[in-house]
Amino acid sequence: MKFLAVIVTYNPDVDRLNENLKAISCQIDKAVIVDNGSEDKSFLEKLSFIYNAAVISNEKNKGIAYALNQGMKYAYENGYEWVITLDEDSVCPDNIISSAKKLLEEKSRKKNSFADASNTDCNLNDIAMIVPLIKETASGELCELGTAVNAESYQEVGKCITSAAITNVRIWKKLRGFDNKLFIDYVDYDYSIRCIINGYKIIRMNEVVLDHRIGKSEYRKFLWTKIRVANHSPYRKYYIARNIVIYIKRYAKHISVVAELLRLFKVLLLIVLYEDNKAEKLRAYFKGLSAGIKFKV
Repeated sequence: MKFLAVIVTYNPDVDRLNENLKAISCQIDKAVIVDNGSEDKSFLEKLSFIYNAAVISNEKNKGIAYALNQGMKYAYENGYEWVITLDEDSVCPDNIISSAKKLLEEKSRKKNSFADASNTDCNLNDIAMIVPLIKETASGELCELGTAVNAESYQEVGKCITSAAITNVRIWKKLRGFDNKLFIDYVDYDYSIRCIINGYKIIRMNEVVLDHRIGKSEYRKFLWTKIRVANHSPYRKYYIARNIVIYIKRYAKHISVVAELLRLFKVLLLIVLYEDNKAEKLRAYFKGLSAGIKFKV
């Protein structure tokens, strides 16, 4: 099995990116840095030399979906079977690839044996993605994404984020990749649901934990509980609102529409209650809503 790492960068914290590459390079066969239009690209030559990484450099930001597809295409054309996709600041634990290989080897042996320690009801050809358990760095809370963690080492889940997801290249090709039209937000959820609809599985490794930074998040008190405030830019507010609406329109029969509408309302509420630059963010939010409603699916 050949594993490739694809790291998408955009004006990165170079020290953190170096930690990222150092943590993953010893676990995989090769790394590819896809730079999405960084203003200063000098880090590319230095890090590619240190880690023998390939570089794909875009002159402008074409979106996370486009960049991921570039990296996945590199994998497909160069004979890699699995790709771990990483945000520029995602530092992987040292057991992420070995745990994925263990699962794949168990599924491979299952063809000739009844033994299957993973306790997941799927075969090797059904696995679209293998993902870690996500822990939000600021709060220390687990991000279960709708599937509560059980006592098993491996667990089937309904969706995942792209950061540290190990993606089956053959299935990516069959599903025609990530949706470039979404640009950034919900690219991962859109791909996840397409995997599920087409009969493939997403398997979470509950013993592999990725500490994940979610932008410039901070926690505020709301009534009797605390709530995470993302502090996304107006640019991001546009895509969040737009893409949630598109997601609902595309997959209403397969998802909880109420949950997505509540998330849409929560984004609006947090802007009004806690975030700065309210006027510009609200304009972007409602512009995104309008664009999502007009979007033809």
